[in-house]
Amino acid sequence: MDKKHLKIFISAYACEPEKGSEPGIGWNTVNELSMYHEVHVLTRANNRESIEKALSGRENPNLVFHYYDVPKWLSFWKKKRRGYHFYYYLWQYGAYFKYRNFVNTSGFDIVQHLTFANFAMPSLFMLCKPLTVWGPIGYIPIPKPVFKSLPFKIRLKEILRKYFMSFLCHFELLRLLTPRKADFIMESGVASGESSFPSNWQKKIIHQPQTGINTSEPEYQTERKREDDGKVRLLICSEFLHWKGVTFSCEVFSRIAKTNQNVELHIYGSGPLKKQMATILKKNGVSDRVSWKGFVSKREMIQALFDADILLYPSYHHGLATVILQAMYAKLPIITIAGDPIALAVSEGAGTVSSGETMTEVLDDMEQKTRAMIESAELRHLYGENGRRLIEKKYEWNILIGQLSEHLINIISR
Repeated sequence: MDKKHLKIFISAYACEPEKGSEPGIGWNTVNELSMYHEVHVLTRANNRESIEKALSGRENPNLVFHYYDVPKWLSFWKKKRRGYHFYYYLWQYGAYFKYRNFVNTSGFDIVQHLTFANFAMPSLFMLCKPLTVWGPIGYIPIPKPVFKSLPFKIRLKEILRKYFMSFLCHFELLRLLTPRKADFIMESGVASGESSFPSNWQKKIIHQPQTGINTSEPEYQTERKREDDGKVRLLICSEFLHWKGVTFSCEVFSRIAKTNQNVELHIYGSGPLKKQMATILKKNGVSDRVSWKGFVSKREMIQALFDADILLYPSYHHGLATVILQAMYAKLPIITIAGDPIALAVSEGAGTVSSGETMTEVLDDMEQKTRAMIESAELRHLYGENGRRLIEKKYEWNILIGQLSEHLINIISR
């Protein structure tokens, strides 16, 4: 086979059209990659209906889907996020033993474990005969200032999470084998010179961003900004979870709103911390300048990004969120904190990154930088234009997957 047109098998547990996060990463990656190569995708049987609907009327001989799910009587593990990691663990075992002979005997050049490439989880497909690629993947530790400030229950949960991950990495046999058996490891979201893996594995490492957007989709075609009403609109757009920094955002807005009557906060999303967020805003007497929007459609969300002036997103172990790229496209400057892949993207010129030795210092720095951005329309414009250029240069799906294709071709050529 011409090695510039590869035959690739991809394990993509999460892969669905018209979705964000991992499902969107899976869907966009395999569709774009099939423009270059023959791509076979293994995903959950639960995704079949939406995939077949999306592909109806536009046959692509280079893109073939295969489906697998664990027995239905085990599906209770993934309900309400209770044990979805264990469900995924079981899925990997079942999928591997069902498809390993197919993978090993069908002439594939490369096997890639794409989505849900969890740092602490094994990838059994790395045991296959073709060249194997694990990732994009990376480990995101919690910054020390943030960890020290966490409420006791959350801190305890994070400690248990850390030690459980360490146990899997060092004692789960197939997790031990995964990075050793993988011919290459794609690593995402790390700063230059940093890595989640030991130095003796660096010859396997390939750096590849995981998240992109497709701005040719209809939702991106409206660039209408709201009329100038004399207000500066801050935005929270997130599931209300502690590690997404939503309480930090509420605290910073509250400080600023006490002394600046021209700011308002619009909040999109929902989650378990809504009550705590509302308490912070009420305690500081700024609830009357807050608008709770809940979850909205993708089109409405992108319009909200165009209408806002600043996005607050101080997450601390997230990975590069799709909404960050959507904000860049909408020329919306971003405020975040150091220690997360989001900060690496924002630091390229799309906003400001706050830091400090303690969480008090981090929040003080975040407040100061947010105030500076509120007071300067020119600064907001500069960050916004930089963000749009970053999307056009680096984060469009066709650009990202063009780079991925080159990586895979180079792998075969070594």
